[in-house]
Amino acid sequence: MFPIYFNLLARVCLFAISLGLLTSCATAPANIKRAGVDGEISCSLRKHSLEFLLEQALKDRSSDDSTHALAHFVERWQSERGGTDSGEVTITYTNGNKRRYFVQFNNGHGSFPLTYFDHVSPAVDFKLKKIPHYRRQGVGAPLVALRENTGREAIEVFYPPEAITRPVTAVIELGEMRKGVQEVHVDLQCPLQVQEVTYEGKSTPLAADLSVPWAALLSRGGDLNRSRVRDFIDRTPTREPRLYLMEPYDPNKEPLIMIHGLLSSPLVWAKLSNELWADDEIRKRYQIWHYLYNTSAPALYSARILRSQLRELRPLLDPSGRDPAMQSTTVIAHSMGGLVARGLITRPGEAFWNVGFTQSFDSLKLSGDDRDTLKEAFYWQPEAHVKRVIYMAVPHLGSDVADHFVGWLGHLLAKPPNKFKMFYDRISAANPGAFTPAYAELGSGKLDSIHALSPKQPTLSILANLPNAGSVREFSLIGDRGKPGLLKDSSDGVVSYWSSHLERAESEVVFSTDHSGVTVLPEAVDEVKRILKLR
Repeated sequence: MFPIYFNLLARVCLFAISLGLLTSCATAPANIKRAGVDGEISCSLRKHSLEFLLEQALKDRSSDDSTHALAHFVERWQSERGGTDSGEVTITYTNGNKRRYFVQFNNGHGSFPLTYFDHVSPAVDFKLKKIPHYRRQGVGAPLVALRENTGREAIEVFYPPEAITRPVTAVIELGEMRKGVQEVHVDLQCPLQVQEVTYEGKSTPLAADLSVPWAALLSRGGDLNRSRVRDFIDRTPTREPRLYLMEPYDPNKEPLIMIHGLLSSPLVWAKLSNELWADDEIRKRYQIWHYLYNTSAPALYSARILRSQLRELRPLLDPSGRDPAMQSTTVIAHSMGGLVARGLITRPGEAFWNVGFTQSFDSLKLSGDDRDTLKEAFYWQPEAHVKRVIYMAVPHLGSDVADHFVGWLGHLLAKPPNKFKMFYDRISAANPGAFTPAYAELGSGKLDSIHALSPKQPTLSILANLPNAGSVREFSLIGDRGKPGLLKDSSDGVVSYWSSHLERAESEVVFSTDHSGVTVLPEAVDEVKRILKLR
């Protein structure tokens, strides 16, 4: 019975650790609530007809009341006529007179077809908690648009499975009068891509609500928050590693890839992503992508998968390879995510092979697929488009925590994915004695992320000392918890300063915060913005 009780106790301890010292804590999903829920008074416009809402939207298109009516008109149209982007609306007055309108939802440059979405709602009707609410004044009615991700298009494998949410702004204008029917044009513009529109003949800022759609997605992230621990202790993860586009692809905006740390998930970027979208200069220049990976496996395993997915995604988005967006990429990485990032910008040559194997690569008995995978794992080619990396509390030389009780407990419970274990099991079985003593656990598929973070692990010093393959600018953000003493002896509670410090970094800023705080501290967010605005 003792082993059973011990295993149960260990699992309880791991969950406690995941909420404390060891984990780079994921930010809880934002709370979002619409008026009319939980006893609140519902917006009065929700009860009115399509005809009434259109009439109100056209009365004084610059007023808040008309803008609000327009938002509800789009919602009502989508719910009643969601299968079509055009149709007639007839308004009958009390005196019996009628006015006919032909409504056309346009699908021009930078606009969405209404039929793309499953749900569209006025952003103004929602209240947020846990993240700031960022809006921009201008013309149009901000909406939160949602599409259930059922894989209807090939690109949707690179969108979050929770949902595809978008900030959308509806702009209404009158067209021509044809045979007694007034044309009405409604454009659904994405304010992440469009800053200004031509309205009544003049260039005018586009109104936007940048936070409600993001919060709507975060509110569906509860399972993702739970799976970060569950997948750490289960060889069959609920989520496979995946690079996710968090906004529509823009051929002119530089990808900004955000990589989370140990026992974490992309939810750790909830606040930072919201802050970056709210900054006009950053929003115009960058498009945000998140990388989710199973943190029980060593970082270089996850780096290999990320490289593979980048090489799949980039031609899908830009077959010609000529888009400005494909020429430069910035990475923001927290904790172990920084080691994943190093796997994008270095070329290892023989460095890892020589300490891991007792015989040459060509002499190993391998299937064709396993040979290709092993070559990519040890002799990878860097991603030349990655030009800048921002490290946040990254253990370049490991963490002492990995060699203490917490690390021992984590190692006891960490279960690298079956794909990882079975791959190295096959290599070891076909090639007895191929692995060096330093990599014996890798040969049995048992080397997990905790042991891989030990300062005694040769992989870390090799990776830290590999030169960047190209011209890559590196920046460091480090926490010291504000404790007195020498900087060189400080720690963020998980990673020591000596491990996070990079001599070659273009800049290094130390903040009075802990390991997870460096991702959300306002001063740290300001430093990230400063770096992103550099040319």
